Amino acid sequence: MEVQKAREAWEQCLRFIRENVPQEQTFRTWFEPLKFVSLVDKNNERQLTVSVPSQFVYEVIEEHYLGLMRAAIRQAFGEGILLMYRVEVDKSSRSKTSIASSGSSPSVKGHTPAAAPLVPDGPPTPTVVQDVDPNLNPDYTFENFLEGESNKLARSVGLSIADNPTSVTFNPFFVYGPSGVGKTHLANAIGVRIKERTPERRVLMVSAHLFMVQYTDSVRHNTTNSFINFYQSVDVLIIDDIQELTTPRTQQTFFHIFNHLHQNKRLLIMTCDRPPAQLEGMEDRLLSRFKWGMAASLSRPDALLRRRILESKIRRNGLSISADVVSYIAENVSSNVRELEGVVNSLMVQSIVDNRDIDVSMAAQVVSRLINLEKRELTAEAITKSVCKHYGVKERDVASPSRKRDIVQARQLAMYLSQKYTDLPLTEIGRRVGKRDHSTVLHACRQVEKRLSIDMDFRREVEEVEGQLFV
Repeated sequence: MEVQKAREAWEQCLRFIRENVPQEQTFRTWFEPLKFVSLVDKNNERQLTVSVPSQFVYEVIEEHYLGLMRAAIRQAFGEGILLMYRVEVDKSSRSKTSIASSGSSPSVKGHTPAAAPLVPDGPPTPTVVQDVDPNLNPDYTFENFLEGESNKLARSVGLSIADNPTSVTFNPFFVYGPSGVGKTHLANAIGVRIKERTPERRVLMVSAHLFMVQYTDSVRHNTTNSFINFYQSVDVLIIDDIQELTTPRTQQTFFHIFNHLHQNKRLLIMTCDRPPAQLEGMEDRLLSRFKWGMAASLSRPDALLRRRILESKIRRNGLSISADVVSYIAENVSSNVRELEGVVNSLMVQSIVDNRDIDVSMAAQVVSRLINLEKRELTAEAITKSVCKHYGVKERDVASPSRKRDIVQARQLAMYLSQKYTDLPLTEIGRRVGKRDHSTVLHACRQVEKRLSIDMDFRREVEEVEGQLFV
């Protein structure tokens, strides 16, 4: 399809969407800013790329209007289209981020894009080392990482490292804390600050899970030396969620990379959901090295910091929310920063859908729907019992070695919800749900999270189970 015809087809998509959204304001807010970028044949697939003005708009469309997008694209372009979004970011960064649609259907297919640069096929040349895509989020900076009692030490150390990256005082820097308190944001902010001040430095941020995937690929293709050479050429290596580095061979490889970087005064930053002393299944020699530098914790924000975080997000998104609404959210959403931001996003959408101003009543509805207020203490046993009841399976079957689909699904969901709603370590969750080890629990949580991101029906099913936990 030539470019002009593709553009006309995109305009047809927009007309279809305009006719099928409940309000004109909804169309103008979320769909009018979308722009056609390209339609190309790639890897035997037709790939449609559209630009969105921000990550926030992309997330709203994927969360609330993906079905409508599928129908519009199917009508205008036909079957078998891979939908890609190009998220426009701050112009000062001169960069754009491409994201694949999470939807998967015969008409609009989705895949997970690579989140870090590919390992080169051969070792880097000794004379000219090309720069690497740092895989940093330009929105995660120190400017919007607000300081409070819960993060003061970690933020101060992070700033010191970012301003003096050649210092070895805090190398490695090990940041730990529960989910959603800003570990990834802080680590990313360090990388952004270093890259801004010394653009020639090779900075790379990568998840431990992707590191393992890349290593496995290098073994499969017999390019392990190239993989190691690539990582040993980095000046600043940031590993997110280091607790997911679970396989012995990957740990061994990371051990050699760690040693090389540390001995050559390269900077290492790691995030984790627990302190080094509580890491399970990690080699002792790696654990000892994690303690060489500085370990700093992040905890859940207090009420004052929660209010400041809300006010900052509201300003950044150009929203107008009254002080009493902000106070209500800050007082009733205390778990983590991610949930605070999720409530603001949902309020914006709800306001548009209902065509009314955001008030305390609307905030109460959104909070009660999205946040299961942790008024009741849950146990892994109670969660497993509720999951089994929902799926109509026996608790003894979930604890058994059975690989039947409905039993596996119930088992994985019980592990996922136990990890989400209790403070139990993964080993204890595994012991209580059929005497499994921590790697089995970790795998179960990943499988559930992956399915939640692409399957709306499953997400509603899980929300229904969660709702029963708190009645």
